Amino acid sequence: MNAPAIASESPATAATAAAIAVSSVSKWFDGSEGQSLLVLKDIDIQVPAQSILAILGASGCGKSTLLNIISGILRPDRGHVCINGIPSRDFQDWRSVSYMFQEDRLLPWRTALANVEFSLEAGKMPRAERRRRALEALQLVGLNGFEDAFPHQLSGGMRSRVALARSLVLDPCILLMDEPFSRLDAQTRSLMHQELLRIQQMKHMTIIFVTHDVEESVVLADRVVVLAPRPGRVREFVDIELDRPRDPTLPEVTRYIQRLRALL
Repeated sequence: MNAPAIASESPATAATAAAIAVSSVSKWFDGSEGQSLLVLKDIDIQVPAQSILAILGASGCGKSTLLNIISGILRPDRGHVCINGIPSRDFQDWRSVSYMFQEDRLLPWRTALANVEFSLEAGKMPRAERRRRALEALQLVGLNGFEDAFPHQLSGGMRSRVALARSLVLDPCILLMDEPFSRLDAQTRSLMHQELLRIQQMKHMTIIFVTHDVEESVVLADRVVVLAPRPGRVREFVDIELDRPRDPTLPEVTRYIQRLRALL
């Protein structure tokens, strides 16, 4: 059963000030017995260019659904998303938006280099240029010397680096991340946080990442949006007004962690 028919809304002029603007977005999925299930309700989010936003919430609150709507994988049933001031339904430059999934999704029969090159094969880029850019991306994430390694020969952290390189090889302006480090051990995850922040400062990207890890959201984000569940809706925005790097053991960082845990 489709979501209730609701007239589409025109994008707000304020959306042009944000790299990503989510305005009054709601989403229904088909439920049991032909009923529609409201998954997201009236979501409003503004993401300034070159900032990092964390979407934080308990399992089942619609975090990944919201990210998929921002990415264009799903369409909202009500409301709209603007990317660089352009409604997502009219947005053409999707190659400037990369998506890093929770699973690394590496092709086991391809080397690290070939996995990174895969993102470039859909176009007409010459093979030599694809290789050059893929090598640069692997170098950017610290995998020099592992170009010819296959996924089964790499640690979990190294596989995550390959997946990150594959997301960066298109030189995106916007990077969307769905709990990409959740399967890593604490030490490796901390190293990946450092790498991500280093690359974001170098590339001046806008990043939105989904997480259920409160500490991760405080360490990485400029702003955290906390979603309440069933249906997913904005409970509160929390601006993390701390310099980086952020040591989770410091009192000022701990206070943010405690505040967000209380909201959850």
